[in-house]
Amino acid sequence: MIEELGGDFFQQLRGFYYTARTGSVRKAAQLMNRNPSTISWQIRQLEQQLDTVLFDRYMRRLRITPEGKRLLEWTISTFELLRGMKSDISSPGGTLRGTASISSNLPFSVMAVGIVSAFRKTHPEVHIKIRRALTYEVVDDVASSRVDFGLTGMTTDAPHCRLEELFTARPLLIAPRDNAFGLPERPGPDDLTGLPFISFLAENMEESGDPYFDTSLRSLPHPLDIVLSVNNYHLMLRYVKQGMGVAVMDEMCLTASSYGSDWSDLTAYPLDGFLPTVRYGILLREHKHLSPQAAALIAKLRAELPHGPHNPSSSPAQRIPGSE
Repeated sequence: MIEELGGDFFQQLRGFYYTARTGSVRKAAQLMNRNPSTISWQIRQLEQQLDTVLFDRYMRRLRITPEGKRLLEWTISTFELLRGMKSDISSPGGTLRGTASISSNLPFSVMAVGIVSAFRKTHPEVHIKIRRALTYEVVDDVASSRVDFGLTGMTTDAPHCRLEELFTARPLLIAPRDNAFGLPERPGPDDLTGLPFISFLAENMEESGDPYFDTSLRSLPHPLDIVLSVNNYHLMLRYVKQGMGVAVMDEMCLTASSYGSDWSDLTAYPLDGFLPTVRYGILLREHKHLSPQAAALIAKLRAELPHGPHNPSSSPAQRIPGSE
């Protein structure tokens, strides 16, 4: 028995989704090309039908309620399932069609180029969208179902998401080879005191977005001396090369960023004695309903991406001290 639903029910869910995502009826209306009064009416209709309150309204601000959060999860799953149904029915004879969308950090995007290209040759009717993003942006894209899945590295678990780990990468301290810092081959927390640091900066200029400066390095007993922040790992290496300071990044970022110059005057010190390794893998929203084309692309990536510890083919230094 299939219950009858009002013709506007799915539009009401869409209005609720965008309001929950943006925290604003006005912003939701802009995204949906509707009047704010229409979105407000949709939310009121949902609350009446479900006999609950979806948003707390205070001082013209909306705060989603626990019931609203539950409905948001159901809404995302419902539209994912409908999208998968459309893709499946419109793909007769097993021919994959439709769109597969990925949110990925830059090092992972570079690694996946050959795999994605081969997939596209096999399935020419699948349109693939890839958004380059920082880790916290990948998590947000996946949790909100803005994309089918993410490719990223993480040091901590993300709420409402699960990471299928494929390989790991050690944290490294990058410094000029001929430096006067007196660093041992395996520096400890106290060895970082007083070093001039070049840190990673997010696009919004307000939060670092760096897996180490956000958590682990800021928890050290001595504050770090950050002399420069920049939102590109390659530029971080270039500033280290100029002698401006040292930088922390993992092996994966180092491999993807050390191009276009002779890096033999830099060296890398492993920091995995006290900083967490980065777990790289496929990030999915919990209870995700994948379209056939997205599931096939994930299977291709899972089969061909490396597994286990990441072993970079090149690095700025001739060798990484302590890695032998």
